[in-house]
Amino acid sequence: MLKSHILKAFAAAAVIATALSGPVLAGADKGVFRMIVGEPRYMDPNLATDFAIYVNAQLFQPLARTDKDGNLVLLQAKSIELAPDGRTWKVELNPDYKWSNGEPITAQDWVYSWKRILDPKVGSEAASFLSDVENAMDYNKGTITDPEKVGIKATGDFSFEVVTALPAPQFRAKLALPYLTPVPKKVVEEFGEKWVLPEHMLSNGPYKLVSRVNDQSIVMEANPHYGGKKPAIPRIEMTIASGDQCTAQLRAYEADEIDFTTCVPSQDIARIRKDPVLSKELDPFPLAATEWVQYDMTQAPWNDKRVRHALALVIDRQPIVTATSDGTNRIANTIIPDSIPGGNSADALKGTVADAKKLLAEAGFPDGKGFPQFTISTTATRERPLIAQLLQQMWADNLGIQANINVLEANAFRAWVQTRKSEKYDLMINGWWSDYADPANWFGDLITADVRQNHFANDAFAEIVKKGDAETDPAKRAEAFRAANKILEEEQPMTALQNPTDLWMVKPDVEGLAHEGVLNMYHIGEAAFK
Repeated sequence: MLKSHILKAFAAAAVIATALSGPVLAGADKGVFRMIVGEPRYMDPNLATDFAIYVNAQLFQPLARTDKDGNLVLLQAKSIELAPDGRTWKVELNPDYKWSNGEPITAQDWVYSWKRILDPKVGSEAASFLSDVENAMDYNKGTITDPEKVGIKATGDFSFEVVTALPAPQFRAKLALPYLTPVPKKVVEEFGEKWVLPEHMLSNGPYKLVSRVNDQSIVMEANPHYGGKKPAIPRIEMTIASGDQCTAQLRAYEADEIDFTTCVPSQDIARIRKDPVLSKELDPFPLAATEWVQYDMTQAPWNDKRVRHALALVIDRQPIVTATSDGTNRIANTIIPDSIPGGNSADALKGTVADAKKLLAEAGFPDGKGFPQFTISTTATRERPLIAQLLQQMWADNLGIQANINVLEANAFRAWVQTRKSEKYDLMINGWWSDYADPANWFGDLITADVRQNHFANDAFAEIVKKGDAETDPAKRAEAFRAANKILEEEQPMTALQNPTDLWMVKPDVEGLAHEGVLNMYHIGEAAFK
């Protein structure tokens, strides 16, 4: 248990002075929606898999959207049908949707884009979302070099079909993912990486890019050729924050310099919740997401399950939830949230501090003696440095082991994580936000695809997940993933800490800015000023 005075000291240390790069417009212009974002790692929607998707979602659109009941709401698609074979998905595009220069968006654009995501030379992290497609992963891994063998092909100017290797019920939801949008084939081939510059970029969503100054600003205006309902707000001005994005957002919001925040700094949550005006503008949204600490399973001592169990059993999650969110986040005892079929908090690892000390001794480190000093690596965002400090203290107090902390800027951390495919590390703090409400997104896209690089390999787990992915009966599918969940929690390749809650703040003169999907997307094109 972390002592209260230590907890308060850590919370105070989390207050970070933040400077903004570039001016935020002061004063409200009702034709302009103002907000602050982090610097996108990619503006290319075939490459963006991090928080850049929220910026890109204003510019690019998938085939459809998934409603709260799991049904597809068609956007760029006129129809999506699954053939009787259970494997062939037939897509008819809506020709009303055009690129932002007025040219048609063709089936060839979609086929090119999805195969580009799979192209190993492109190196897109979104490739795993197409893993169900016939020969997709063999092409992505280089086993197959002919892209024509991938089960994606145009069947007309405005129609294409996708064939999955096996029946894949989860693929319906994937068709609505923000990662699987098109790019303009002709423009990308002409300009290469420079196609994302404002003078070249074509988008298919409600807005088009008109200006981007790296580390300073992004400006969008309504796409005059958008096939859906035209945006009521004609212009979006995004300022890039340096330092802590949440702190920058709240400071500008309270100064009436922006219209919307996507988060609130932990040290300000209690004040906002008590404020008679600001509390009414606070819009919380519990996420199907988990933050955890993970271990490099390829090296000692982390490849010893007794060590992983020992570290897990002495973690007190309540101080973490309190310090990082004023209690608005929720304690997570398991990686997979209970809201995801197959997730079950009853599978959580159980034991006491005494059990943890015994396990560490059995692993060869009685009272922590001889345990190597190690490093916890983390991004500078989402209060994760504070989480690292709390874990560092808990492990020192209860197990006598010492950790260093390595904090990286957000984009640098994401790049560092990718290099861990081949480079060693000790521990890192990371997380996963549901892309779609299906267990395949967690057990498959996250764990077996190893996108967070903790290198967990378990044949029994992988076989169960493979069978669960292809099972079309919902009850049997959930049962299979429940079995996989038991293995995951027993092996403990990562230790769950908390389930986050997004804390939006929206100015009272903005209407229609709604939470969308498990990823909690926002669509400014559907909002308006009163």
